[in-house]
Amino acid sequence: MNATKRKFNALLNGIGNKSATSLSYKEVNNISNTQITTASDTTTQAKKRRISGDDAMEGDKNSPPRKTVVRKLATTTLPHKKSASVATPAPMNESPKYAPWDRVAFLKRLKSFSNLTDWTPKPARVNEVEWAKRGWVCQKFERVRCCLCNVEILVKLNKKEVDGKEEPVYVRENIAEDALVEKYIELIVTSHDEDCLWRKRGCDDSIFKLPLANAIPTIESLGERYKELCSRADNLPYMFNLRPPPELDLDAIIGYLPQEILTHSAKPAFNGNTTNTEVNRVALMMALAGWQGHTHERLGTQLGSVSCQACFRVLGLWLFKSKEINTTGEETLGPIVNCLDVIKEHRDYCPWRNPVSQNGMKAAAKPDASAVAGWEILLRVLKNEYYLRHGKQSSPASKTPKQIAQDAETELGESIEDIEDTKTRDEEDKKRWARLRRVKSLFDTKGSKKLQSLKIRGGS
Repeated sequence: MNATKRKFNALLNGIGNKSATSLSYKEVNNISNTQITTASDTTTQAKKRRISGDDAMEGDKNSPPRKTVVRKLATTTLPHKKSASVATPAPMNESPKYAPWDRVAFLKRLKSFSNLTDWTPKPARVNEVEWAKRGWVCQKFERVRCCLCNVEILVKLNKKEVDGKEEPVYVRENIAEDALVEKYIELIVTSHDEDCLWRKRGCDDSIFKLPLANAIPTIESLGERYKELCSRADNLPYMFNLRPPPELDLDAIIGYLPQEILTHSAKPAFNGNTTNTEVNRVALMMALAGWQGHTHERLGTQLGSVSCQACFRVLGLWLFKSKEINTTGEETLGPIVNCLDVIKEHRDYCPWRNPVSQNGMKAAAKPDASAVAGWEILLRVLKNEYYLRHGKQSSPASKTPKQIAQDAETELGESIEDIEDTKTRDEEDKKRWARLRRVKSLFDTKGSKKLQSLKIRGGS
């Protein structure tokens, strides 16, 4: 009877230790295969001790090393996971969200307002340029968001109530509520968070300025625009469909341009000379006004459209091209739109058209300042670069004798004006010296005159 009780107690103790051993085995199995082997060996030894009738405390002595192994392995694996999360590199091509000096980032924000379905025209003081200068981007349906603090505003400026109902306003001249405009002028700045950097400072007025100061990249950019438009020669309007500004003398500009810019056109001249090529005058005139071939973000190159990369205006060429012409080149069926004004088709704030956007508000506000638009600056750059390469006395080969005589007359008039200015300056200098002598005589006392006379006598 006693022997049976001892066997029964030993069996109960074995069952309890076996469950504990299997639990530790599961813990080790979740760590690695190496710990599984160590735990299985320890479990086998414990079973042998229990079967031989050893004390159950023998098995407890071996359990602390197993728990220690688990803790050590766990502590060695945790730093590895943490280091992996810390070592994840940040994207390097992400542009800074606050860069008021970056013109490329400004144009990217301005481009988000270019879709008319998302942003309707606003008055000049609250138009898309002013929002983009303060870090705002368009979020569709008259909603703007700050690219730094992520604050969003719903701009309800193009709404008016008619018979108790809100109706959209698509013409900015019809927005006549000055108080509402003033309110949004304030919201452009104060809607940012208190600690947002765009609230403290926005872009300067010169951020919109076209980079036309350096002649070489300016001429290269003109050549690229001309080549893009020449690739759309079949879709371009006719020359009589265009309305250029009166100051744009295309014949003189062709003479100013380097020949490598004009050799892209594949059409030979009508005289059969293959070394000389015909200049695509329509493409050149549109390139001088800042237009280039349009490339859609998703659809790719659009041969029937041109765009401006400053104001992001897109024009469909089919709207301005005559539908039918006869064999003599005369129009028989006009276009949908009467004419294409290469300057006025830009948006009002575009620097190709607007002198204030090109020169800044302060420079244009000076009374003696002669602020000009981007296309006029481009013509000056081409003319100056030609004179630097060939000298001022040489005239472009494409000019007619009448144009050369007019230029000579202009230069003669400038030389006469220079002579007259020299005479005027001499007379003013004489008057200035006479006034200085009179002022000096007021400070000459009798004592100083005696000293001067004594010095003269002593020196003699």
